Amino acid sequence: MRSLIFSLCFVILFASRSLGQVSFDQSIFLNAEISTDTSSFTWSRDATNTKSGKRLPFRFTNDVEFSEVSLSWDSKADLKQISLINSADFNITDSVLIFENNASFKVRFTDLSNSRFLKFLIKVITAQDTSVVELPLQPFTDTYVELYPDTNELFIGEEKVIELTTNQSSNLIVDNRWTEGLPINYRITRRQSRLFLHLLPSELGKQELSIDFTLKQPQIFDGQLRYTLDPLNMVFEVNTIRLAFLQFDRREVTPKDDKKDAIEIQLDNHPLLRLDKTYRIEAQEERGGALVAELFTKTRLSNNRVLCLLRPYAFHRRPEGYLYIKDGDQPLFVTNLDITPKTSISTISIQRQGEDWIKSNKVYPGEVIGLKLEGQGLHKAVFSFPGANDLHYDSLLQNENISFYQLKIPENVSAKRIEIVNHGKITGKVLQVAEHQKPRPFDFIQLDMGTEKYLLDNIEKPIYFEGTLTDLVFNFNRNKVDQGQLYGKQYLTIKIKISNKKGNLIELYQFDNVVICPGARSARFAYYNSKNCRTEDINLNNFISKKTSDLEEWSRIELIVSHQRDKYGGEGSSKKMLIHLKRDYNFDIDVSFPAGLLILKASEDNFTNFGGVSLAMIAQMSFYQPGKIAKKRPYKVGAGFIAIDAFNFSENASNRDVGLVVIGSLYPTSSDNKLTFPLYIGGGYLLSEKKPFFLIGPGIRVRF
Repeated sequence: MRSLIFSLCFVILFASRSLGQVSFDQSIFLNAEISTDTSSFTWSRDATNTKSGKRLPFRFTNDVEFSEVSLSWDSKADLKQISLINSADFNITDSVLIFENNASFKVRFTDLSNSRFLKFLIKVITAQDTSVVELPLQPFTDTYVELYPDTNELFIGEEKVIELTTNQSSNLIVDNRWTEGLPINYRITRRQSRLFLHLLPSELGKQELSIDFTLKQPQIFDGQLRYTLDPLNMVFEVNTIRLAFLQFDRREVTPKDDKKDAIEIQLDNHPLLRLDKTYRIEAQEERGGALVAELFTKTRLSNNRVLCLLRPYAFHRRPEGYLYIKDGDQPLFVTNLDITPKTSISTISIQRQGEDWIKSNKVYPGEVIGLKLEGQGLHKAVFSFPGANDLHYDSLLQNENISFYQLKIPENVSAKRIEIVNHGKITGKVLQVAEHQKPRPFDFIQLDMGTEKYLLDNIEKPIYFEGTLTDLVFNFNRNKVDQGQLYGKQYLTIKIKISNKKGNLIELYQFDNVVICPGARSARFAYYNSKNCRTEDINLNNFISKKTSDLEEWSRIELIVSHQRDKYGGEGSSKKMLIHLKRDYNFDIDVSFPAGLLILKASEDNFTNFGGVSLAMIAQMSFYQPGKIAKKRPYKVGAGFIAIDAFNFSENASNRDVGLVVIGSLYPTSSDNKLTFPLYIGGGYLLSEKKPFFLIGPGIRVRF
């Protein structure tokens, strides 16, 4: 037992050494150099230490960057082959070129700002073993952010948006959330490749704003990696407005189903704000404005706020302008608040790769889809999809009326419905999981003809089958139906037409509804409805009256296998196959009437010319022309009896005799006619005269 364990350990150790992964600074390569359009960096000179180890840095200016990499090694190293292992972080644009003791290759990086733990894996084959050398990379770029406001004036409660100037917006980590508790709260948003700074002051006077930025890919200063920029500092003058601005403790509220039900909310305290009073909230300063909400003041709190009851009656968005708190028609204060509808989904749309958006909630196992939700109040939602994989975890794009997601439906999803959940609560909207129903190519069907087997998808020309066709069987490889990708149940129609060599119809048969379900190896096997699924292969002889073994030579079997297009929305294909029961020769008994034969008997010097008609009964073989269907060659060979001058009944008919003969006959090309005139040649033995003879001459042949 110990020896067995030792042997296993030895084998595992040997296998691990035969294809081990080694870091770059070990013994295989001496140096590496990476070059872009603007700079070059080498391992020996520029390699920098990071938290994850030593890495080769290089400067980039665009997320999509081309670079050339050179490797060198000791001239004594016996390197047989070098190749670069593919990665999603880059595309290989030029193969590895190997010289005496160096090599080079070119790559195109795809998204440098978002690439993490970037490295090259280089497969090296030497005379001794095979190993993978890891060349870790550290991209860096020079990133700046600047702010050029048109004015340094801000107003309490008024949001100001300023565009930021930067050379690498994709390299900046952007957090859409507002800061809290600052004299000037801010947030940074991204619109495509542009960055915007949102400012919302809360304290009067001169206020200094300091903004920090974090980088995805670092900068290098004095050989050190820096993932932050110097703070962006600005000074603003914050002014009050004509009316006092009071701020709610929430930035957004949602009316309840019964709008008479109040929402508890806190408002900034003010000496002019009276308790136990109901105020109107309108969206205009002038008189006669529409009522947006009512505000009832209850109690002053210790945090210098007033607890209020808010009854919203209309929707409002802060970008639409301020809200005015009025005593009757007299405006007293200014505030702002988003009053938005309850989150609801009205429309679900699906987009599949290469297709347009369609309004549907039907999804299929194993597919990646774009999901678009349309409705109201969607910006407040945090949707989840239990049973599906959210590839981005957050919405790709989300606003009040629309949200986009990208989902992958697992192949082994067991539920028939994927609930759309908002903040852990079921919304009542679902994605309906349907089984795939796509027409698969006929590579899962095999035509078994006993000694020969054909895959339907590979049959491109007629099949010439030689011998007796004992059985003709359709074999279905059910495990192949969902191989590669999911196709689902296959609905087929099979038509059979059998004709003889003359083209006369012998039999017609049709299988109208052949349902083939994927086999046990399919990820969806347990979830398919097996009703009406055929579990056995189809042996044609079990259904037709004229068995294939009874068909004469050169009979034709026509098979048409097609998808039931109504099951696949009009899609599908059809496959037509022809089987010819080929023969190289044919054996039959032939009765003919040779006339005017020239006969040379043994021991005689001259041919005897008989003018009478003879009778020949010959067992003979005919031969078919290669490449043609049921077309015979113009000659036959056989043996039998010949009655010479058989119809001469005169008393002086001395030449009548019966002989055994081996004879060949040459027919005109129209040998299928009922009446033909062949040419005979052969020899045999005369039974009466007891001597051999040779004959040649024409004849008359009648076919029945």
